Formats: sequence, structure tokens, C-alpha cells
Amino acid sequence: MKYMTFNSSCAYAGVANMLERLGVETDDRTIALEMRLPYLFAYENGAYLAGPMLQSADWFNLYLHPRGFHMEETTLPSDRLADYLIQQETAMLGLQMGDHEKHAVVYMGYETGRFLFLNNQWENDPAPASVSFTEEELQARSGAASRVATLKKVQPEETDLAGRIRRSPDVIHRNLAEIRSLCGRAQTVVALRSELNRLFRPLLLDGITMLELLGEEKLARQFSAMQSCLLGALRQNAETVVRLGDKLPVEQLETAAKTYIGLINHAG
Repeated sequence: MKYMTFNSSCAYAGVANMLERLGVETDDRTIALEMRLPYLFAYENGAYLAGPMLQSADWFNLYLHPRGFHMEETTLPSDRLADYLIQQETAMLGLQMGDHEKHAVVYMGYETGRFLFLNNQWENDPAPASVSFTEEELQARSGAASRVATLKKVQPEETDLAGRIRRSPDVIHRNLAEIRSLCGRAQTVVALRSELNRLFRPLLLDGITMLELLGEEKLARQFSAMQSCLLGALRQNAETVVRLGDKLPVEQLETAAKTYIGLINHAG
């Protein structure tokens, strides 16, 4: 089993586990670094994304296509999921695990009426490394619909990775402009919390993880300090009205982001 080695990397570990089933040895960190993940930022469906949140087939194929594999995603209603999985050698999908959001697991097969999955996790995680569900349990955990990723072998081909990297600074600039605008207005804490993943996560969570992957510890610590300012403001009572710019040093954030953009430009 290939374990998670950086924050929120369950889908990246999942790709490594699927590839292991197909005879290829790799891991989440290798995939992230070889597809230049720390230098990739995107704006999709109204949200800014970076790092392990770039987890659709479109992104994974940046790593897979040059190595002779293609990821395909199929969205299925819950009542068709079981029949589809039985036909696959391996697959990855998100299932409800405990009280958490959907978590990426890897399909391993079907035995004695149960669907078997690898539970992508950290090496020392106390949760079980594998789980199994009946068809009814699978439907309950999948919700109304599931996006299922499968792999197939193809002829290797190059991808426009350099172009993706070159577009990332523009995404960061747009992200910063929205952050500055939001920080200049008085908002309730609950309204600010609703923007946490959409607006702040790329630089103040996933970006930190990516900088750590690159060994850019000093810059990562700068972003971590600003993350603490943000989270401190959001821990107040939900109905408290705050001007986030009084808590989060926006100019320092922009300066740190400029340094990050310099790394991206150098990589591109």
C-alpha cells in the first residue's frame, strides 16, 4: 500500500495505489513533484485551487500521459455504481467515511458479496487500511452520485505542463485581488468562514504544503504565520462583525505571494 505523505493527498496516494495494481511503483510525493504540482494554481467552478485540490483526471493526466496511462472519470448514480465497479480491475472514488467529507478510496475487488477498498491514509493512521461494504452500504456512502476514476494504458504523449505553469501567476493575482477586496469590508465571521476554502485555501493551506514539498521552509513559515492570523479571526463568534484586513496582514500576504510567483516563473 502507498501511504499519504503530505496533507490532503488521499487522491494522490490513490493514484499511486491504482498504478501499483497495474505494476507501476510510485507514491504521492513523486507524482506531485513530477507533475510540478507546487507550481500549479487554477480557477475552476468559482473557486481557486492549488496543490492536492487539483485532483481531477485533467490534472492527473499531466503525470499519467507521458508515462503511458490515461485517467478517465465517469459520473454514476448510486444504483449503477456496484455493477460498474465489478467490471473494473481498479478504480478510485470518494466515499463517506465516518463524519468526514468524502474520502478517496481505491477499489480492489469483489468477494463474497462485499466490495473491497484500500483506505488511502497516513502510515501510522489508526483507521483500517482496507474496508469492505455490501452493495447497500456502498450506495449509502456514495451519495446520490459518484465520480469514478479508472486507468487504462495508452501510447505515451507529452502534455502542456509548461503552459499550465505559466498561467498560474495570473490565477494568484486574481485570488489576491479578491482577498484584498474581501478584507476591506466588514463581514460576519460566518460569512468569512464560507469563503475559507474557495478563497483562502490555495495560499494559506495547500500552498504551504506545496512549499514544504519544495523545501522552501522559510516562505512556508511566512504563509503559516498569516494562516494563524486568519484562523484566529475565524474562531470568534459566528455573528461577530469584523474587518478581516485588521486581522490578516494583506500587504505581507501579497509580498509572500510575489516571492511564490517568482518561484513559479523560474520553474516555467
